Amino acid sequence: MILLLVVAVPVSADDLASITSISPVAGYTDDSVTVTITGVNFTTTKGEVRLEKSGETDIEANTISSWGIDTIVCKFIIDEDTETGDWDLIVTRGYDDLELELSDAFTITAPMTLTSISPTSGEVDEDVDFSITGTGLSDVEEVYLYNDDYDNITADDVSAASTKITGTFDLEDAAEDEYEICVVNSYGIVECDLDFDIAIIETGSIAVSSSPTGASIYVDGTAYGTTPDTVDDLVEGSHKLVLKKTGYEEWGKIVTVEADDETEVDADLNPVTTVPATVRITEPAPVYTTIRSTTVKTTRASTIAIPTTWADTAETTAESSPLDPVVVIGAVGLGMAVVILRKH
Repeated sequence: MILLLVVAVPVSADDLASITSISPVAGYTDDSVTVTITGVNFTTTKGEVRLEKSGETDIEANTISSWGIDTIVCKFIIDEDTETGDWDLIVTRGYDDLELELSDAFTITAPMTLTSISPTSGEVDEDVDFSITGTGLSDVEEVYLYNDDYDNITADDVSAASTKITGTFDLEDAAEDEYEICVVNSYGIVECDLDFDIAIIETGSIAVSSSPTGASIYVDGTAYGTTPDTVDDLVEGSHKLVLKKTGYEEWGKIVTVEADDETEVDADLNPVTTVPATVRITEPAPVYTTIRSTTVKTTRASTIAIPTTWADTAETTAESSPLDPVVVIGAVGLGMAVVILRKH
């Protein structure tokens, strides 16, 4: 017969002391976060709590609002320039300065911000594909619509990048009201912002015809086929209708759409007036010719008979003039005498 001797080894309270968890497990830079730490044998004597990371300055708990045997509640204030990443959690017991450690227990990350959502509303019983822009969104795992009076509407097919989230809201049987957009990252941090309206949207239609047919239809800048055609599912209210056809002037009108009603529009298109091109004939510039005046000098022959020789003159010297003034005067006087005799 074999006897088994079991020796009991006493276990001290120090050996049983440990940190089990921290919640939440992450916080933002330039923010404050209140955490709840659970564990074993913290004792009731208040001690200290801090976050440590190699090469970085420790982050001491700013306030410790509660210290119990298995639960501690405290707040950390995280500076804007704090290094992001995983930090170790250190709890120092108050009565004996025993340090308890939980490695990589708390993550510091850049804050999530929500800038815009498109679209900003959806219709009851419809699926809505959405796009959210912001910062620090790469770790987002869940998106939902929040309203105090109704259950959350969680998005399907969520895809996240650092500055954009896409997904789909299924609004089947959703309550008509205003909701808030909330996102949750992998650390369990929740960020709620932006408004999203769920409404029962009243719609109508426009039946468009034209003369001639075949004109392209545009409603609020969106193409909807050619005339004749009916544009359906237009939100109740005013819409800009434009018709375009090659060779015709553009036609436009503001049309009021009423819920569950069809508005008829018949347009007469005017042909584009073609202005005949004006042909301008350019005449060649006149060429001016300068005619130089030439003066013709005419010498009239004398009609006075001048005898070269005289009967009573034997000889003419070389120095004497062939027409002596006395002879000329005499000849002129003889001619005048002849004229006077003729007149008589």
